[in-house]
Amino acid sequence: MKFLELNKKRHATKHFNDKTVDFKDVRTAIEIAQLAPSAHNIQPWKFVLVKDKKAALAEDLPALNKDQVEGAQYVIALFTDTDLVQRARKIARIGSKNLPDDMIGYFMETLPARFADFDEQTKGEYLALNAGLVAMNLVLALTDQGISSNIILGFDKTKTNTILDIDERFRPELLITVGYTDEKIEPSYRLPVDEIIEER
Repeated sequence: MKFLELNKKRHATKHFNDKTVDFKDVRTAIEIAQLAPSAHNIQPWKFVLVKDKKAALAEDLPALNKDQVEGAQYVIALFTDTDLVQRARKIARIGSKNLPDDMIGYFMETLPARFADFDEQTKGEYLALNAGLVAMNLVLALTDQGISSNIILGFDKTKTNTILDIDERFRPELLITVGYTDEKIEPSYRLPVDEIIEER
């Protein structure tokens, strides 16, 4: 599917039918999504596929979000790794056969020193930006397979790790509901492109 057509086809789906989504298709979408760019190629993301714990995850959500989570075939909880020092070194270890020596040094020494100087706000902004990049790639990859989705930002992030039994090192960023729909969804309004471009 051409990129323009793919973007026009992607819509926020709020109601899902009962058609089963194959785990392999979701895995494929995540495999594609992880090709997204990330700052320093740090790839700080972690994807948790939620099926059995959807009800617990939905419990305190606003009504519309609750219905989406409960009705989806899967909910993908996207987390980011707050231990950027260890993440950088993991990249070096896993990529050691493919990275030149200077890049291994970069991931083992240079980046960890930079990350150690991040305050909480800087780290939070850094992680959120990277999460947004991979999330957009993921919903487009799902759309390309004919699977509907929606990104949810409105949820209680203080409870997510406990509900899903995820180490506190990982920070919940957003939820992506996944399924099929019978609804014909109309495209939402977009500002005219000339309203959002300036030249200097």
